[in-house]
Amino acid sequence: MSFTYLISSDVIGHQDPELGRRLMHSFFLKLLEAAEKPTHILFLEKGVQLLLPEFSALDALKILAEESGVTLLACVTCLDYYGIKDKIEVGEISTMPEIIAVMHESDKVIHI
Repeated sequence: MSFTYLISSDVIGHQDPELGRRLMHSFFLKLLEAAEKPTHILFLEKGVQLLLPEFSALDALKILAEESGVTLLACVTCLDYYGIKDKIEVGEISTMPEIIAVMHESDKVIHI
């Protein structure tokens, strides 16, 4: 069964931003240890900022992409909106039609 994570924020939750950043960091570190990995991780809205060098778990994302074969796709419209298209350290720049196709092809899409 294939599954995809859809990340639309740079934090997990909506209450405390600092806690949300810690949770997002922990999520990606623990995903490295998980027996099952997603086929794709899609980054939309503020989620694209997790692909910048400043993200504390960037190395985990690199390992997921390079060693675990997880495809990381970043929304080009979002990257342009934040002016960071040239600054991302990992992942591929993607269009909305490609993101939609990945979601349609996945057995399950989990929104974080």
